[in-house]
Amino acid sequence: MPVAKRGVTLEDLYAYQLVGNPRISPDGKWVVYEQTTLNRKTDEYETQLVLASTDGSTRRHLSTSGTRNFGAEWSPDGQHIAFLSSRYGGVPQLFILPFQGGEATRVTRFQNGLSNISWAPDGETVVGLTPVTDGEDIPLFAEDLSAKEAEEANQKRNKEWAEGPKRYNRLYYKGDGVGLSKLRESQLVAIQIRDGSFVQLTAGPYPVGSYDVSPDGRYVAFTCNRRPDRETNPRHADVYRVPLGGGEAERLHDDVHAYSVRYNPDGSTIAILGNRHEFESATHTHLYTIPADGGEAFQWTTDFPDTLGDVCLSDMKPDVRGGLRWTQDGKKVYVLSTREGRTELVRFFRGADGGAAHEVVVGGDRQVYGFDFADESTVVISYATATDPGRIAVVPIAGTPTKQRHFRAVTEHIEINQACFPGNETRLDDANVALFQEVGSVEPISFEYRSQDDWTAQGWVLKPFDYEEGKKYPVILDIHGGPQMMYGHGYFHEMQWFAAQGYAVVYVNPRGSMGYGQEFVNAVRHHYGEGDAADVLNGLEAAIAQFDFLDGTRVGVTGGSYGGFMTNWLVGHTDRFFAAVAQRSISNWFSFYGVSDIGPLFVEAQIGGDVFSNPEGLWRMSPLAYAPQIHTPLLLLHSEQDLRCPIEQAEQLYTAIKRRGGEVELFRIPNASHGLSRNGKPKLRVARLEAIFGWIDSHLPGKAQSEGADA
Repeated sequence: MPVAKRGVTLEDLYAYQLVGNPRISPDGKWVVYEQTTLNRKTDEYETQLVLASTDGSTRRHLSTSGTRNFGAEWSPDGQHIAFLSSRYGGVPQLFILPFQGGEATRVTRFQNGLSNISWAPDGETVVGLTPVTDGEDIPLFAEDLSAKEAEEANQKRNKEWAEGPKRYNRLYYKGDGVGLSKLRESQLVAIQIRDGSFVQLTAGPYPVGSYDVSPDGRYVAFTCNRRPDRETNPRHADVYRVPLGGGEAERLHDDVHAYSVRYNPDGSTIAILGNRHEFESATHTHLYTIPADGGEAFQWTTDFPDTLGDVCLSDMKPDVRGGLRWTQDGKKVYVLSTREGRTELVRFFRGADGGAAHEVVVGGDRQVYGFDFADESTVVISYATATDPGRIAVVPIAGTPTKQRHFRAVTEHIEINQACFPGNETRLDDANVALFQEVGSVEPISFEYRSQDDWTAQGWVLKPFDYEEGKKYPVILDIHGGPQMMYGHGYFHEMQWFAAQGYAVVYVNPRGSMGYGQEFVNAVRHHYGEGDAADVLNGLEAAIAQFDFLDGTRVGVTGGSYGGFMTNWLVGHTDRFFAAVAQRSISNWFSFYGVSDIGPLFVEAQIGGDVFSNPEGLWRMSPLAYAPQIHTPLLLLHSEQDLRCPIEQAEQLYTAIKRRGGEVELFRIPNASHGLSRNGKPKLRVARLEAIFGWIDSHLPGKAQSEGADA
């Protein structure tokens, strides 16, 4: 007889294991991936490398020393694995591990650490990025320092900087999760693994983004914004190349805002993920190619309906690296793409007519957030479902059925419930297997509904874990951030826990969400609080009408970031909810413009204009303007180190409501940034969830009477 499972608890946060970033060996026989766990004692995240055979028969840990081992890459001959580890100096350094056995050897001693490593074709050089102050040399630890001494030296240096005065002359001088700028920019460096000697390839006040080494080892192509107007147009990035041995950088292309670059195997072409700014920050990501020596871009996605990349939300997703891969024959490009709640793997190629064509090769109701392959017959993927935070699997795709994407008008039907394909896979990890033998996850129910302008939108309902037929349950409406993100088939500990507490959860993708076409995602720009608010409320009412277990008389609401803005907006325009929790929210676009780390860029692109050109519009779309109309009990939950939506946004609304005698509380969380719900300290993540649910549950109509009756 199967053992009855229990619902998700807050304590389960410490039990989850998150897996991602699979890298397959050149011979296709082995996969190295990352496994992240939460350490209750230290209240920190730990990441280790795991090696598995692609047939699933063998699995073992590659790293045990230190708490952060990540970014693994196979050498061209498959005999070594380069990876990053913070075990020396407390910042990531390059280590090389012989695949056939032996100890990992540290190669670098950069005081500012290293990121985004990649092998050069010679198997002797590793390229990476390290932060450098303009006009200064790359700072190094002294050769004779022990790991502990190096870390202490860095701690002292950081303390002195933190306690000293700071002076800036740039528009964007801070970043959420990073803090105030130390005026260091990521620069390319080529490192010799035999002795740790290196050459700095780029310099200046221009951070390098993505890069790739050419197959012949002569050049490194990279993305960078070196334009004179980079302060006022920071989102743009051109494509450059620089000789691997050092020299002047040469601009190859300046028409596409490039996020990611990748050479094809013969080195004749560079693939680019980016866009041309048709709709500024709401533009789909597209695929382009340019000649390796520079020239005009060919767009592969002109007739492709969806954005590229994974924009599916989850609070249990590991840090991931982007994916853009050519096949060995240089005829196809593989990349992830988001559509209608799913993230799938798509390949692009030339059709019979010479134009661009595509096929979805791995898809269905799941979130594929990483992939790699040695040859085109077999792909290794990392993916999540709504009931499983992640796994690593080998999927044979040779000869398996594929699907086509087609443009969908905003009034047409959405494809609901699609089986995962291909149907056979070999799982390589054992993350969460033991946990889910004890814990049960609730499978969300997807639904479609009609909203304003007869547009079609998508939502999900999560039943309470102990659901009983015929009973009605209180509802939590959960609104996502972005707004150019998407709810879908990602896993949410937060929602599973709400369900385990006896609540149903409703969540929808209003206009502005990715995954439903360019017109849909662009519709929110300059129209915050209009059609998007209607979509949220219409989705709630559609769910209540369709699912009779939802108690429409007892609905609470919460959301973070843009979802926090929307929560503030809704309670200023309706008394529909018995309680609300606005997390890391926005209340005043005027002050947001000047205090957010992306203020001018975001407000001008999303709201329209600035505080001088459009004061009426900014105030009209500010929830603070409607504070006198807020009657719903409101908890404003905010991280004190949030630089994306600084805490003054919550403070302003709190003061406005409190001064007028409204029911409002401010819950401040120290030592946390905007990303608290995804990557904050575990104890603070637990405190956040307790505060959200505690506020809503304490205001639940009829709760006091029912508890008294039970007593």
